[in-house]
Parts: sequence; C-alpha cells; structure tokens
Amino acid sequence: MYNPAWRFFLYLYGLAIDSLTVCDSSDQLSAAHINRTQFPLQYMGRWHFLAAAAHHGSQDLEIFKVMDNARFNVQESTEREKLEFTASIRVMDGSCVPRLWVYLLNEGSTELRTKGHPDRLTELFSCHCPDCIILKETDNSTNRLLLYSRTPQLEEDCMDEFKRKSDCEGYKNILLIPQTLEYCHLNE
Repeated sequence: MYNPAWRFFLYLYGLAIDSLTVCDSSDQLSAAHINRTQFPLQYMGRWHFLAAAAHHGSQDLEIFKVMDNARFNVQESTEREKLEFTASIRVMDGSCVPRLWVYLLNEGSTELRTKGHPDRLTELFSCHCPDCIILKETDNSTNRLLLYSRTPQLEEDCMDEFKRKSDCEGYKNILLIPQTLEYCHLNE
C-alpha cells in the first residue's frame, strides 16, 4: 500500500522539480531541425571570441587566460566536408598569434570533429542572442563552453544567457575575454 503511494509522491516531486528548472537542453542544434542547404553556411565569416566556461578546478580555461582578444574567420575548405577556422589572437603582451583549425563535418549531423584531435567533439548550441553561437568542446581532457559573436560587444542579456547555459551544464568558472587591446589583423 505504501509502495504505490511513495512512487506517486516521487513522480509528483519530479514533475515539480522539472517545471521549476531554468535549464533547457533543447538548444543543441540538431541535424533533424537544420536546413542542410544553409548549414554550415550561416556560420561562415568573422566571429569574435568573448567568453569560455568550464568546471571548477579544471585547467580547461588556462589557455585562454593569456588572451586579450581573438577574431576568427570561418570558411569552407578546398576539401569537401571541412571547415577552416583561421584566428588572430592578441595576447596580453601585445603580440599576435595566428592559428588555424580544420573541423570535419559529419554527414547528417551538426557535430564537428577537429582534425588532429579525433577524440574532440564540438557541439553547436543556439541561443536567443542574435548573431551568437555557443560551442561545447569535449574530449578525454577537455570539457568547456565557448561563446562567439559576430560583434565584439554583447548586450548584457546575451552574456547572462551564456552564464545560465554554463550553470546548467555545471560549469562554474566563467572567463570573459578582456578585449582591451587593438585587434590583430586577420587574414581572410
């Protein structure tokens, strides 16, 4: 007699908790909901790296702490099913560091793999902020969220959305990229 009542109580408790949560897991871009004639074309062009988040105590943000700012250009590769991410990173000492990453597109998926890091998975998340994208990078040693925007400055509510998403993912450390120095020239 108590067993069915206890199960019912736990079910109602679970419903109440689910209704109070502010975390939405449906914002991950799904291949089923993407217009393949547009993906990944809508992500081509210039992006600014604005923030990163990771678990408390991890080293996943250390690489970004030397950055003052970073601009990226995303373009199609000469090889089919690849995207090139070209970056120009201004570090705190004022020097510029060019970088290039090649992302491999998976047919029927919005997930990306990084050339040279086959275990690294990059998932794309939409956000309500126009012209923003959130990436989640995971592999054996990395687990972090990255925020990119078409503009170098965001409205407060856009950054708040990134912070909420970070909190929902369990990332308590958030690093805002300072952007106090002039941007480096970006080869496009």
